[in-house]
Amino acid sequence: MDSFRILSTGSYLPEGVMTNEDFEKIIDTSDEWITTRTGIKRRHYVDEGMWNKDMCVRAARSALDAAGLEPGDLGGIVVGTVTNEMGVPSVASQVQRELGIRDAFAFDVNAACSGFMYALGAAKGLLEEDGAPILVCGSETLSRFMNMEDRASCVLFGDGAGCAIIAPGDNLKYFSLRAVPDDNHTIEINGMNTHTEDGVAPSYVSLKGKEVYVYSTREAERALREAFEAVGRPVTDADWFLLHQANARIIRTAAERLGVPLDKFFINIDEVANTSAASVPIALDMMNRQGLLKKGDLLAIAAFGGGLTSGAALYEW
Repeated sequence: MDSFRILSTGSYLPEGVMTNEDFEKIIDTSDEWITTRTGIKRRHYVDEGMWNKDMCVRAARSALDAAGLEPGDLGGIVVGTVTNEMGVPSVASQVQRELGIRDAFAFDVNAACSGFMYALGAAKGLLEEDGAPILVCGSETLSRFMNMEDRASCVLFGDGAGCAIIAPGDNLKYFSLRAVPDDNHTIEINGMNTHTEDGVAPSYVSLKGKEVYVYSTREAERALREAFEAVGRPVTDADWFLLHQANARIIRTAAERLGVPLDKFFINIDEVANTSAASVPIALDMMNRQGLLKKGDLLAIAAFGGGLTSGAALYEW
């Protein structure tokens, strides 16, 4: 289908919290340094007994309860993630098993921080008129891929899961996905079995901060301007902007370039950090449950991440 409506949202954040002050005890950094450069104050970490799929299941149950649905009512599950602890099965298939769903499609999408948007695009294409709702999740356990000796990257990421249940409808007014080659190896997580001369290399997130900032600010502005031009409306018509929570400075820069007041941009990065594919759906659920989104509000969404990938949407609440 070309459009859909969101029946409900859900999210889950692990109980473990790592604050900037906690980082001060293990690396050469400070709360001021982290806050000034990123806007992050704390992030949530899973414990050893929790897997990616466990967070996804908790978020899904929250969304199912909100929609008044049973797991068996779902026709499919699509999960955006880069941190499945298993090669096979997918996180989506693990969620299907945990929820006890016997007849539905289930698969993962890897598009880094744009993962939820890519999963949403896949689900949109598979949604059938008068068909069963589809669960779309973004879920990451990035704390397991942090190099705690790299102070520039280890403070940036957190764990969490968010989701939305979509059904046939016409609330989606615009949707686009895009990718350009990451010729400069800007954002990467090396493979679990990457071999070097010194043996098997640990699987860590690596990124080039300046290049990430330049790409993200430019891509957010481009994607959103293109979206509003496509529907023939000014950018200022949006009631809310929801950007991937990568860095508070990126969001501020996007607001300035678009000429939109910063108070129209939802920001929760201070509490959850960068949760990659989970970023957009966690923020969406927070906005929803806080009552910020009113019927008829126009929500502009943009995500950008490794690949280099991006996605944008205009949705009428």
